[in-house]
Amino acid sequence: MKTTLLDPERQFLGCVMQVRLTAARRLLAGMRAGDLGSPIAAHVLQLVIELTGAGHAPTPMAVLDHARERTTTEPRSGGAHRLHSLGLWIVETYADGPILPPPYYGAWLKAVVLKGAYRRAVREHAARLVQAIEDDSPTDILRNQLDDTERLDDLWRRYREAGGDDEPTARLEVAA
Repeated sequence: MKTTLLDPERQFLGCVMQVRLTAARRLLAGMRAGDLGSPIAAHVLQLVIELTGAGHAPTPMAVLDHARERTTTEPRSGGAHRLHSLGLWIVETYADGPILPPPYYGAWLKAVVLKGAYRRAVREHAARLVQAIEDDSPTDILRNQLDDTERLDDLWRRYREAGGDDEPTARLEVAA
């Protein structure tokens, strides 16, 4: 079994590449490339966001063509190899995309991806607090870091708007 099938970020991107422009825009609403933990998935999401923003459906060929326009491929630049690897990654992500009705499943996957982003952000916030404590930072610095939750609050809001904490099985059964 391929791990692509169990990777919510890749499943989400595979879903987005399967739908038409209007559905893709709906799925991408509120998403940011930085929400994804995988650097290559974040890069592909950024390409997809740019394509849909320009009014193009994010088909695998369109995504790769957009990447080609942004990649230096002169000899010895390494760009041609990176572009080839990216193309293979896109094809695998698309081919292993979800087989359930993409608009409904895509919305659920979006919530799963945002939940992962929220959990990573909480972990990073906690690590900064622990580091500040271990560095014997002044109390006012600790208080400021503790209160610096803008990113966490934003991710939580977007997760909830995407349907986070809804019962996923019920949502998918209604779609069927």
